[in-house]
Amino acid sequence: MSLLETAIGLIAPPECIGCGAEGRVLCQDCSGSGMSAFGERCAYCSGLSPRGRVCIHCRQTGAPRFVWITANHETMAQHLVRVYKFGHSRSAVHPLADLMANTFLSYVSPEQARSADFLIVPLPTATSRIRQRGFDHAALLAKALSKRLGLPYAQVLGRLGQSRQVGSSRAARLAQQSGNYFVRQPQRVAGRNLLIIDDVITTGGSLLAASRALRAVGATHVDALVFAKRL
Repeated sequence: MSLLETAIGLIAPPECIGCGAEGRVLCQDCSGSGMSAFGERCAYCSGLSPRGRVCIHCRQTGAPRFVWITANHETMAQHLVRVYKFGHSRSAVHPLADLMANTFLSYVSPEQARSADFLIVPLPTATSRIRQRGFDHAALLAKALSKRLGLPYAQVLGRLGQSRQVGSSRAARLAQQSGNYFVRQPQRVAGRNLLIIDDVITTGGSLLAASRALRAVGATHVDALVFAKRL
């Protein structure tokens, strides 16, 4: 936690979005009981799929191999994302990262993660949204996960388009993401296993486009870790 966050916390301590208790944006009791786990399902069709692997019916050329998702985007999970992204609450990154780290470690042991040589990569955010919020929510989340999981972080993906996706139709979202990403540092990606980080997945178009860009420069495997899935 930064000195600024510590100072703000002393002056105006955060309150739990579930029960109102002071100290954290989401307390341990509410995080354990107020969310519906996504489980071992395909991120694209939500059908049952062992270990969160993208199922054979949804697999496309260049798609991520596994997409691990913590919760359904409803009730407490939806509220937490809203507070983080639209309520400008940077401290909400801590419960988000804690929950996502637990999800990842339920599928991949620390030893497996280290031997796989994962590189944590945030999905790029539109610059207009960064200016509006005052921070890059995906990058902040990826850095927090890097610390919790003990895995290296690099912001190797760049974004060509600045289109907003909130409120867009499924077709529009998929069209917006086609070819939207590029790799800034191909030499850091070639031969590596990548773990893309994002907060919410809807159609999966963003992850597909980012994964294709990473694979095109030689990534060995591309997986993703996401907090919530819109059903």
